[in-house]
Amino acid sequence: MKKLLFSAGVLLLTTGAFAQTKMTSETARFGIKAGVNLSTYSGSGANSNVDYKNNVGYNVTAFGDFGVGNNFFIQPGISLQNKGAKVERTTTVGGSALTGTWKQNVMALEVPVNAVFRIPTGDAGAVQISAGPYIGFNISGKNKYTGEYVSPSTTATTLTDRDLSFGSDSNKDLSSIDFGANFGLAYRTSSGFLVGANYGLGLSNLIPKDNRSNDSKLTNRVLGFSVGYSF
Repeated sequence: MKKLLFSAGVLLLTTGAFAQTKMTSETARFGIKAGVNLSTYSGSGANSNVDYKNNVGYNVTAFGDFGVGNNFFIQPGISLQNKGAKVERTTTVGGSALTGTWKQNVMALEVPVNAVFRIPTGDAGAVQISAGPYIGFNISGKNKYTGEYVSPSTTATTLTDRDLSFGSDSNKDLSSIDFGANFGLAYRTSSGFLVGANYGLGLSNLIPKDNRSNDSKLTNRVLGFSVGYSF
C-alpha cells in the first residue's frame, strides 16, 4: 500500500510538472484575495492553563507571483490580518457564578514571502501548495468584555473595553512585531479566480519582553480562508 501511494504521488507530481499548462520563469502576475480568519493563541508557562478559543476576523492580501521555474514561483505580498483570541470564563464570587467573555482583536500588517509549487489540472486550472515565512507588525487592537468577566488578576467584574498598546515595556499589552511561517493550499482556475486556505504558525513571543516571567509565552495560531483573483 505504501509503495502504491508513493507511486501515485510521484505520478501526480510528474504529470503536473510536465503538463501543457505551465508557469515558467518568465511569468509574472498580480492579484488580491480576502476572506475570514479563525485566530487564537497558544500559551505556555503562566498562560498554559488558559483555554483560548477562536476569534473570528478577516484577511485582505495583495500579492505577486513571479515564476522561477516550470510550475514553481515566489509569491511575496502585503496583508492586513485580523487576529486575536477570546476566553470564556465562569468564576464564583461571593457564592454567585459569574460568566463573561474577554475578546482581544489585533490588526496586523504582514509581509509574507511564500514559495509556491503548482500542479496543473489540465486546462481547468491548477492546485497550488505554498509555504514560507512572514513578518508582522501589530498596528492596532482592542480588548472587549461582555457579561460578567472576572480576570484572574482581579475580582472586578466591571472591566471596560480599551485600546491595546504595543512594545517591549512591561506596561504594554503585546509585542510590536510577530514572525512565523505560513502553509497554504489553493486552487486557481485558468480564468484567474482562486480559492484557498492558509495556516499561520506564529513563532515569536507576543508577551512584551519586559513582562515575561516563568517561561511565559504567547504565540499566534491563525486558520484563514480566502477567495480572490489574479491576472
